[in-house]
Amino acid sequence: MNPVLVATAVTVVAGAIVAVSSRDARVAILGLGLTLIGAPLLADPVPDPLSLAARVVAAVLTLELLWITVRATTSASRGSLVGWPVEALAAAAAFAVGAGVGSGLPIEATALGAAGAGSTPVIVGGAFSLVALAVTPLVHGRDVLRLGLAAILLLTGGTTLSSGLAGPPGSLGQLVIAGLTVALGAAVGALCTNAFAARGDLEAGGRRAGAGGRPGPRQARPPVDE
Repeated sequence: MNPVLVATAVTVVAGAIVAVSSRDARVAILGLGLTLIGAPLLADPVPDPLSLAARVVAAVLTLELLWITVRATTSASRGSLVGWPVEALAAAAAFAVGAGVGSGLPIEATALGAAGAGSTPVIVGGAFSLVALAVTPLVHGRDVLRLGLAAILLLTGGTTLSSGLAGPPGSLGQLVIAGLTVALGAAVGALCTNAFAARGDLEAGGRRAGAGGRPGPRQARPPVDE
């Protein structure tokens, strides 16, 4: 088993844990950046320099879009309802399941062949962890930023799983993944901006904001004639 690949998987999953659990939106974005930059390296073989550069540039552009959005709205996020230790345990359990699935696959069932058979459990385990971390915010989340980060993690986990089973995509595939990542980042930024303008926070179902982007007062109910 390649120790560098294992370290990369740990780094990618650790960044995802920070992204879904931190209540500070800026810290969550930095965690996402760790995942996005490390994800292309979670492959065997590593993509060519041009494809790798495209993924890194897309990750930086996505982070910049999200960072600008947070500066224009609010740095407060709902974060994880169960805390980072529980998220870390869930990621570790998903990694173990994914590694078991990857190690149980016959060599001819993957595109890595006999030379890369030892890398498949690590790559698939990392992909399972990313998907598991993204599921809870997508199902139960009400914070628009957290939902968006989870969607980006889900995309990254899906592409990583594909790399583990079918081998890294070619240059065109890497460009498509990079474009989808940037598009998701732009969509999340737009949704966060609209939510903050409408309600004064990043909640998907809060009260409508008053002047200045602050939550407006509750409307008093008219008296009822008895």
